[in-house]
Amino acid sequence: MISVSEKIWTQQKINKNLVEKVKQDYGLGDILSQLIISRNYDTSEIHGINNNQKLKNIFYGDKDYQKATKILLNSINNNENICILGDYDVDGVCATSLLVRYFIHINQKHFFYIPDRVADGYGASKKLFQKLILKKPKLVIMVDCGSTSNEAIEYLKQNNIRSIIIDHHEINKPYPESDVIINPQKEFIKKEKSLLCATSLTYFFLEILIKKN
Repeated sequence: MISVSEKIWTQQKINKNLVEKVKQDYGLGDILSQLIISRNYDTSEIHGINNNQKLKNIFYGDKDYQKATKILLNSINNNENICILGDYDVDGVCATSLLVRYFIHINQKHFFYIPDRVADGYGASKKLFQKLILKKPKLVIMVDCGSTSNEAIEYLKQNNIRSIIIDHHEINKPYPESDVIINPQKEFIKKEKSLLCATSLTYFFLEILIKKN
């Protein structure tokens, strides 16, 4: 199999008998069973896969989440064009997908962009936004990026485009002058918040938004 960057990927050889045993013993699918064998999961880890844990949203009282949902709801109610800018990696793509699926579900006007690391560089930049604003977004949501993109955010402000940053990377003052920044690294926080990736932050954001909408 050849990747997008034209590198050859080869599938790891796994004992098929062990895979079949896991499938029969635990009622799991082929791919998941292969992963369990290749990663040497023990019994407790296998049982943890089917453990229906309830995710507790720890951000209901967070002022940044409240402000961000208000901004997005206003944009939705006005049927504005929304741009989603996600990072190139798995976290950025998954966070972008959550927003895209929700916007499709509510028939919201939007478009998304995943930067090319070679052509576009890393994260949000003024150069990138000079291209994206040609599609005339009124709001830009950055996921898994944006925490250090001061110049890029300033460019959006100059063009009267609002912005929301949902990120988990290190952030230093002065913060970008985005309309709101959801980033647990902004202040002294509890450990369970600091370990969350952008996808989980976006998930909790959408949960609060859906209950408001």
